[in-house]
Amino acid sequence: MNDLFKKLFPYAILALFLILSLTVLRASVFGQVDPEKHIYFEIVFLLLLAVLGEIAVAYLKQPSVMILMLLGILISPSFLSLAWETLGIPGSAPDILRNESIISVFAQLGAVILLFKVGMHNKLEGVFALDNLVVAAFGVAVPFAAGYLYASSTGGSFAYSMFLGAALTATSVGVTVALLKELGLLGERFAQIIIGAAVIDDILGLLVLSFVLNVTGGAADIASLLTTGMTAAVFILGGVLAGKRFVSHIDNDWSSGTRPVLLALALMLAYAYIAEFIHLSAIVGAFLAGIVLNRSKHIREIEDKTEGLEIVFMPIFFITLGFMVDVRALWEFAVPIAILTAIAFAAKFVACGGAARLVGLKGREALAVGVGMVPRGEVALIIASLGLTSGVLGAAQYSVISAMALLSTFLVPPLLARVLQK
Repeated sequence: MNDLFKKLFPYAILALFLILSLTVLRASVFGQVDPEKHIYFEIVFLLLLAVLGEIAVAYLKQPSVMILMLLGILISPSFLSLAWETLGIPGSAPDILRNESIISVFAQLGAVILLFKVGMHNKLEGVFALDNLVVAAFGVAVPFAAGYLYASSTGGSFAYSMFLGAALTATSVGVTVALLKELGLLGERFAQIIIGAAVIDDILGLLVLSFVLNVTGGAADIASLLTTGMTAAVFILGGVLAGKRFVSHIDNDWSSGTRPVLLALALMLAYAYIAEFIHLSAIVGAFLAGIVLNRSKHIREIEDKTEGLEIVFMPIFFITLGFMVDVRALWEFAVPIAILTAIAFAAKFVACGGAARLVGLKGREALAVGVGMVPRGEVALIIASLGLTSGVLGAAQYSVISAMALLSTFLVPPLLARVLQK
């Protein structure tokens, strides 16, 4: 009897633990839980979803970026509520990610770390090369004109037309970079042009947005535009000069401990914060920090020791991109969204692909530049949110621009993979 008890006792405890876990899971998905406690469930859920994504990539042979974004759509509130209604399931749909502000921070860290790691593979003189400037200039001018003309021709106000043009100038290169990294093509010339042009696009887009905000606000003075441009220039040039001294300090005081790596991460976050503070994207600051650290003789060790952060935060970034998709808005405004997405795609593809041919790229490499510059992502979402909060854009117009930004991001992984693997 005693032996039987010893054999059954572990199984009984395991069964009770499983019952407890299922009870907690049910309460976490359908019940009310303190947000401070629920955040742990959300992080665990996202990490397990990332594991599921890795398994799906192995079986489906599709880019992990696309798989993760699709998983994000499947857990989004709009998709789950629509599925519950369609299937006639009683009760409300599960509310999985309730601490959206905290998860958003995790997602932003994923984008920052991604561009930081990419920056460590690039040299400063390569980013601001003439080829990149040409591609970036075309990639801003043509989409802005296309967006403005489309909005004004369909009866949009001057302010809406200007905001739409500004939204189409954006380039969110995070998805493209992740795919290029996954395919092992970051060192190719066309990949360097995509990355460099996207960074310059962010700076030019900042100037365009500043101009639009001044014009639509009725205070179109050139001084504000010049101030914005000078601030961006000071940040980039000053960041490089300060970064050189920083790298020299790290190299002269290198130890086998964690201090140098912690200093490198502090530099990344400091540059990201400054970039956000002056209304540049945080990813530009992180990318600049990575470029600065490229000069360090210990770059390989820094990269190896920061790989764990990339593994944790990057999947969350791509899952949340899908999570933000409003499936109902896609249906309600399907026609304007489809038209605007087509214009957004064609404008960047033709402008940047054509510019790539002008600077000497041919065939699929020029096509890859055109496709790789298409995603609007979070940059266009920021511009749209500014339009909404300033009262220039209505809720419907904001939904259309947001859907375009996310759809343009979704289109790129399968198309770019097809172009590069052909």
